[in-house]
Amino acid sequence: MKIRTAAALLAFIVSGGAAFAEPYRPIAAGEAGDAITLTGHDLTIEQLAAIARKGQPVEVSPEVRDHQADAHGLLLEGAAEGVAIPGLGLPAPDGAITPGAPEVMDEALVRAAMAVSANTLVYQPVTAPVAQMLLDFLNDRITPVVARPADASAPGPLANIAAAMAGHGDVYYRGIRMSAVQALSQAGLTPIVPTDFDSHALIDSNAFEIARTALLANDGKQALEWADLIYAMDLDGLSGSPAPLSLPAQANRPYQWLDWDAERILGLLKGSYLFLDDPAGPARTYPDSLILSLTRQGAAWQAWGALRDAVLVALNSSDQSPVFRVGLSPRESDELSTPQMMKYYVKGGLTSGGKRGFIVPAFNRDPYPLARNAASLAAALGDLASAVARRTPGQPAIDPNNFSDLERGLDALNRLLAADIANAVVLMDARTAENPSRRFGDAPTAVWTDLHKVAPAGGSVTLDFLRSRSASAYTPDSEPPPGTDAPIPLAQERIHH
Repeated sequence: MKIRTAAALLAFIVSGGAAFAEPYRPIAAGEAGDAITLTGHDLTIEQLAAIARKGQPVEVSPEVRDHQADAHGLLLEGAAEGVAIPGLGLPAPDGAITPGAPEVMDEALVRAAMAVSANTLVYQPVTAPVAQMLLDFLNDRITPVVARPADASAPGPLANIAAAMAGHGDVYYRGIRMSAVQALSQAGLTPIVPTDFDSHALIDSNAFEIARTALLANDGKQALEWADLIYAMDLDGLSGSPAPLSLPAQANRPYQWLDWDAERILGLLKGSYLFLDDPAGPARTYPDSLILSLTRQGAAWQAWGALRDAVLVALNSSDQSPVFRVGLSPRESDELSTPQMMKYYVKGGLTSGGKRGFIVPAFNRDPYPLARNAASLAAALGDLASAVARRTPGQPAIDPNNFSDLERGLDALNRLLAADIANAVVLMDARTAENPSRRFGDAPTAVWTDLHKVAPAGGSVTLDFLRSRSASAYTPDSEPPPGTDAPIPLAQERIHH
């Protein structure tokens, strides 16, 4: 698959290629907390979402600045020694939006792309003013006006961002649109003058699509957390037996993610009347749709886990070419000492502070790992949505094949979950009317109580309820998904050795 084709596939899978409609959606920046330190190797999806959507401030570690300076020295020394370096001296873009190209109206998405760029530029020889300007844009809420390219040859969002840093084009300064020059002046910043490799480093990346996929992975986790919690509410409302979730049942078929999800839902039911000897208790009913939901929720979590892992690698590595590896010598591996590879070797000199290394072309731009895993999660959400629709009265049947992109799939699933939670509240009300002494699980009870306070009418109000709060707020002690303690598997960590 060609790189451009794979990039287009990723864009389609995560958003369906749909144009963003007016109006512009600024972030609701809250009170600034502690700055998130970008190191190039440990940025999490949750941190990226906090930077993008909450205005969390950012900084870079001293090691990042040192490595960028070392890479820049290697770049200049490599040029002096005659090493071919594609992209060297590329002029700054002018910031022009291609006529007819739809603007991206989501401030958080553009901020996420800038944060990804700032984190991954640790591996690139950018000059200090350029690296700092990305941080200033994020911390001062200067968000460039960007557009999806009309075709593969048109400038993309990253070119618009780079241009705004140089004072070209328009931006939103704290939610208000104005020229980049005006915003920079109001923020007390001076437009950058890109030199050497700056423009190439800023533009030659899939940071925009990586950022969009990362935000959707974050949203996917929240939707699945709600799916688990609403499933527990359904069981409470339907007097469903907890036995199929128990250890003996799950141990007989040990799929890791399914077992983890069953244990998680069982924990949400802790304290429920379902575990008592209730005369009218389990099992009043256990429809096939609940059985289907359990397996499909586990499978959707597994698909999410694979996407999470792919996103973490993309967030904390470089997809750019060429690759700058400071300190590497021909003695490190057999192939590096061959005549072909020695063409990329920088012996080191005054310009690089005596540091040697390699400047090697790479084929890292293909986003297929992200595209493949995003497609798998979209498909899994379609199967889950079909099961949720079957257990929710009044919902039409769902064709999982219609879930061809992740963004629309998440929206459809959330709407179904809103209808499902409204039905769960009705069922829980009925169980309480039968026996006022009945108690539900702590988390289902908290959600049930809050919904009665803010959404007595159900319907679209419950969708707003799901969107305005996180299910994890009701389940602070729940077991984290498998694999979250594993180190990010990055070869780039060897750069710091």
